[in-house]
Amino acid sequence: MIRRKRSDTRVDSIEATYGIDLHARGDMLLGTMLEERGFDSQSQLIAAYQGRLEYHARKRRLFLSFHAEDRSRVDEFRQLAADPNVDVEFYDGSLQVPLNSERADYIKKILRKRISRASVAVCLIGNGTAWREWVDWELNYALRLNKGICGVRFPNSYGHTPGILKEVAAPIAAWDHGGIIAAIECAAAKRS
Repeated sequence: MIRRKRSDTRVDSIEATYGIDLHARGDMLLGTMLEERGFDSQSQLIAAYQGRLEYHARKRRLFLSFHAEDRSRVDEFRQLAADPNVDVEFYDGSLQVPLNSERADYIKKILRKRISRASVAVCLIGNGTAWREWVDWELNYALRLNKGICGVRFPNSYGHTPGILKEVAAPIAAWDHGGIIAAIECAAAKRS
């Protein structure tokens, strides 16, 4: 059992106690971190960090990054929002325009706004996702904004996981309700 900590506890103390890296300044106070990352208590934050929190601590705004050919499966994923136990909003965009096209600057401007409103970027992983330049750009931009990132693998898909998810050891969930929520909450806890 995790003891309740005071909101004026420093983050570096928590990191040392639990052997974790919360990707925050050591002198940040627990209360500030909990508010910024959307958790009600230290125990909830630690459980999420460890991938054990299978309910949403607070409403999460998700940016969905995916390959346009997976649109029908993405629509299945969006059905999560209909579940009363899932408290999420979606921000996403399906792009069929090359990254270096004439419209790329305009598209990036729109995507920047959508990503900035989200707390977590969820990469929906299908067979061709890992080779999409837009997916890489979206996930890298989310990291630059200190958003949490995670992946969810579509059922019966065997494509590679995008490299950026591997580089930051982002949580990857199978197509399982509890696992998906745990990955989202883990990403929210590990925001860099």
